Amino acid sequence: MFVQFSVKNHKSIKERATISMSATKDKSLQECLISPDKKRNLVPVMAVYGANAAGKSNVLHALFRMRDMVCGKYAKLLKGETLPQEPFAFVEEEFPPTEFEIIYYYKGIKYAYGYTFDKKQILTEYLYHWPRGREALIFSRNGENYEFRENIPEQMTLAGRTPGNRLYLVTSNEWNCAQTENAYLWFQQGIYGEVSGEMDLEQTLQTMQRGEVQKREILKEMLLADLGITDVVITGTKKEPEISTVHCLTDKEGKKRHYTLELQQESMGTQRFFARIGFWLEALEKGAVILADEIEASMHPLLTRHLIEMIQNPQINIHHAQLIFTTHDMGLLDLTLLRRDQIWFAEKDENTMQTEIYALTDFSPRKGENISKGYLQGRYGAIPFIGGGEDLWDE
Repeated sequence: MFVQFSVKNHKSIKERATISMSATKDKSLQECLISPDKKRNLVPVMAVYGANAAGKSNVLHALFRMRDMVCGKYAKLLKGETLPQEPFAFVEEEFPPTEFEIIYYYKGIKYAYGYTFDKKQILTEYLYHWPRGREALIFSRNGENYEFRENIPEQMTLAGRTPGNRLYLVTSNEWNCAQTENAYLWFQQGIYGEVSGEMDLEQTLQTMQRGEVQKREILKEMLLADLGITDVVITGTKKEPEISTVHCLTDKEGKKRHYTLELQQESMGTQRFFARIGFWLEALEKGAVILADEIEASMHPLLTRHLIEMIQNPQINIHHAQLIFTTHDMGLLDLTLLRRDQIWFAEKDENTMQTEIYALTDFSPRKGENISKGYLQGRYGAIPFIGGGEDLWDE
């Protein structure tokens, strides 16, 4: 279960920025709240608003980058390969390190994991956990110097096998280190999603191919979404699957006829919903975190709302999945859908080009306040400045 993420010096985020799923004392929509330990409450959904190019997507990008450095395409770089640092560009001096830190629960245990890096090496790295409610070090790293609390001789050996451009969390799990295994598995199993407008069908295909139950769930959601699709047929190869949709129509004589379309012939909204619903259902089953950039892209507002309501609904979200999404959709600024502590903003300073991330609760909005209207009026910032007026058109 995801609690908090902090990032510094990544893309447009120069200074430390933090997003948190911790719930406030807000009494609204309490039934949607989730708890990792029956002591603290978390929100299941976070919406991030902001103008175009304000940097709201960069928060999600940083989370994906952290995951990819732990268990994705940047996890096992060869010695000497460059690390995927994308620092804040508008500096005259040498680029400072990038910092990532995340707090989460896995199998009932709280973890705090973070590291700093530049293009050449991992500079610092640390992992803490709270196995009995009290903070305990698992490991810390400063350059080539390591500190361990348990299994010290074996872990020192693993540290010696860790190249300067690789995370110790990665190397230790290659060698089945019990002390870091669960912390690693959360990254591998706990984050799904998409960023920067990508549309990846792989997760939905994998979910459908797991069995008839999973396929029926996907088809049920597609029927509920009123997409007119009664079946999906997958042919071709694993590397190059061919996906067809089946529509059932009734002619003038009352006879039902089936027609097949290639998925590419469907609307962009249908294609995007199909791409998302697989990892949405997978995340709901596993209690994972979904990251969705521009959640409303190519989809009807009611369809977007339905995806959010699935996570907000405790009768559907029984395994405590979570959703973090960016959006411009004003219809979602609705306090019957989201609590005040579930709404966040990203704003870029036009003088320094730095992104600031902050919560709606920083403004102490009144209960029942029209958040959508206040946002459009600029009460919370994070809106585009449209200047120039009619002078732009003067000859």
